[in-house]
Amino acid sequence: MVDSDSGTTWRQGQILKHEDAVSLGLLTEEQTGIKVVVISHDCDLQSSSEQKIEFIAGPLIKGAGNFSWAKHPRILHLNLEQVLDVDQSAIELRHDNKFQIDKGNFTCTECDHGYIISSQEKQILKQWLASRYGRPAFPDVFESRLRAFDVKKFRFERELAKIISDHSKYLIGIFFDLGEDRFVDLEESIPYELNIHLVYDLIGGGPEARKETEQAVTLITKLFMTYHGDPAASVLIALMSCNAVPDIEFNLYALRRMDQWRVEYISLQNDEIGDYINPAI
Repeated sequence: MVDSDSGTTWRQGQILKHEDAVSLGLLTEEQTGIKVVVISHDCDLQSSSEQKIEFIAGPLIKGAGNFSWAKHPRILHLNLEQVLDVDQSAIELRHDNKFQIDKGNFTCTECDHGYIISSQEKQILKQWLASRYGRPAFPDVFESRLRAFDVKKFRFERELAKIISDHSKYLIGIFFDLGEDRFVDLEESIPYELNIHLVYDLIGGGPEARKETEQAVTLITKLFMTYHGDPAASVLIALMSCNAVPDIEFNLYALRRMDQWRVEYISLQNDEIGDYINPAI
């Protein structure tokens, strides 16, 4: 229950009991496979100046790596801490499933303790919510060069995305470092010098995560060498390096000088073309 005078025990990332969601008119009795997640910030839940509470609803699904760690800006698989059914290990969230209700109508006393997310997943939820409006763009020329090879059924960017998709289980993010040309549209024949960092979850994945990420590094390097050639001879994109980096070694300085590359469209089953390059901090 939200009490503007004494505060509330409700927090962002908590999940409503099914009966409460039904009583509020957010779900029907039959929609037992859908969960409603509180997404208002903790401070907004406490503040008397905020008159609304915001939620997002989504179905219970089997979580997929492509949608974890906020890698996809439009879809998030919010992983549950306690999993009783592997086919219902996460809640699929989409931005278009948000809604609000008046705080005065929210009389629920406690969350559903059968569906809990970890503090790490809560942080990922925050990042995903923020990335909706905070996705910087790469230079137009760089984007066009990344799409330069498009012959019949082969598309360079799609092949790059497929490699990442196939090795995404432990990936936290893919970061492109363009150095001083980060915001520059280069002239013809002047290549972008690109360094790619594949950041993986060392604590959660251990040696398997490193091995999986290094396999992706090998395949990405081969793809660039095949189509863009040796860095010394490239006129479009010169891949200077591609590295597997454990998250504990990826510092704030590195994060501030490069952008995250989001392989968004690979998971949009009905869309052939989407906003493909969508980096976010």
